[in-house]
Amino acid sequence: MRFIVVFLLSFLLLGQNPAYAFYPVEGNFTLDGCQAYSSIRKKSNPVPLEPGKVYEVFGLNKVAGDYVSIRVNGQSKWVNKGCGQLNATTGKSSNDNISDSSSNNTEGGIATEGCPVEGCADKYVLAISWQPGFCQTKQSKPECISQTADRYDATNFTLHGLWPDRISYCGVSYEDKNDDKEGEWDDLDPLSLDEQTTSELAILMPGVQSYLHRHEWIKHGTCDGRDEDTYYDISLDLLKQVNDSEVQELFAENIGKRITRSEIETAFDESFGEGTGKSVKVRCKDGLVTELQIKMERPMVGDKLGGILVPTRGGSCNSMIVDPAGF
Repeated sequence: MRFIVVFLLSFLLLGQNPAYAFYPVEGNFTLDGCQAYSSIRKKSNPVPLEPGKVYEVFGLNKVAGDYVSIRVNGQSKWVNKGCGQLNATTGKSSNDNISDSSSNNTEGGIATEGCPVEGCADKYVLAISWQPGFCQTKQSKPECISQTADRYDATNFTLHGLWPDRISYCGVSYEDKNDDKEGEWDDLDPLSLDEQTTSELAILMPGVQSYLHRHEWIKHGTCDGRDEDTYYDISLDLLKQVNDSEVQELFAENIGKRITRSEIETAFDESFGEGTGKSVKVRCKDGLVTELQIKMERPMVGDKLGGILVPTRGGSCNSMIVDPAGF
């Protein structure tokens, strides 16, 4: 029994471990007696594999993963690595967007340019929710059922996501992408986050009760090029800067009242510098403000919002109610 794979991603050469859900490889896999599955976790749709047959290899479920992606009768399937013997050699990707270790930038010991195969996006959107308004339209979600008037998200913005512009699902397996699009976020793999980040997300991203953090990582975070913990540390730091600004004060002081887009822009200008209000798109539903989407350059560790905001289209909300917690 044997399979030979050739790795295509340079992060193996660089010693990076970004915990993506799918790692492309090339090679073949010869085995006997095993079954392959559509889902690793559920062991769904099992198919027997022909003893002695050589199967082409397309990827692993993670770095040094336990499962290999092969194609069986035209379908993508997963087979346990224990069914064969791995003889791997490393090789640098031909993708020009991936740099070698001599040019890999670091900040505070954290890699800042470990771009995925698709390349790092130049622009990002930070999406932050006004949770009471969001919950008014999504009342069945666990984080909305549990919301109270004295909880953090009743008077502060919360994290929806940090989105690299125009790219999504980087290096993600068909299985995880399908689970994500079907809303089966609890079936996505748990994230590798330290204790502090986990604790902060529980407060600043109440959507974790619906596994929103897993969804955001699979769809958007995998295109960031940094590991899960760093991605969320940067996201939470940017959110905190908004909640420490006159933007949060404007909303908190006008709960139950109407505000205008012009007032939001002014609050941004006063907090982050003249013209930064043009970086904000305001999202509304049924007359309630539900979200701010803030356009920026690719954020790095420790960046201040005032220095990275860029203009965007403002959306159609010009006047909206700041909804209080409760239905």
